[in-house]
Amino acid sequence: MYSHNQKTQSNECLICFEPLLKEISFVHILRSLPICYQCLNKFEVLNFHTLFHHHPLQILYFYNEFFQSLLYQYKGLYDYALKDTFLCLFSDELIRKYSNYVIVVAPSSKEDNLVRGFSPMESIAKTIWKNVFTGLYKKEKYKQSDLRYEDREKMKKKIGIRNGEQLKGKKVLILDDVITSGNTLSTCLSLVLLQNPQCVELLVLSTRKNKETFTS
Repeated sequence: MYSHNQKTQSNECLICFEPLLKEISFVHILRSLPICYQCLNKFEVLNFHTLFHHHPLQILYFYNEFFQSLLYQYKGLYDYALKDTFLCLFSDELIRKYSNYVIVVAPSSKEDNLVRGFSPMESIAKTIWKNVFTGLYKKEKYKQSDLRYEDREKMKKKIGIRNGEQLKGKKVLILDDVITSGNTLSTCLSLVLLQNPQCVELLVLSTRKNKETFTS
């Protein structure tokens, strides 16, 4: 495990520390990746495009056991180096598509970030983008998976926004790690739309849901 001040060797996989070139895939030939062939195959790529409250939404991966463990090691065990793994398979596409967007990251607990030494979604976003907005914040510490359904419906009271005027007239991409009920993402979207952006799209790293469960 690496702290936010450490880096792995460039010839080692960030996840399992095996040599990157021990076995390579066609993807490795096309681009330089920080993960090995074996770990690459554990990502269950979804790359699903749909609409979320009439705004374009892209979901990159299915939330399988591997992704759950990876996200926990990153956020729960403070393995900062793993920030480079989540967007690496889609980096060229995402940079090309959203180079002139403001990237709005979903909020995390200020207290947890102080313990970690980094903000998880902000750190992931900054691996490929420079224009990252961190004005969304949690008004109180909570974990959505611990909330009852009726409490999730009150999510709008748990998230706020600072310096939202920076988003006026801008193209905005909202970035989050997991979509479950969609309440957090919906609240983030509502707060961003109040700032009168030019347009808004959404990007989520993973989902537990099947494609058929999403409706526009």
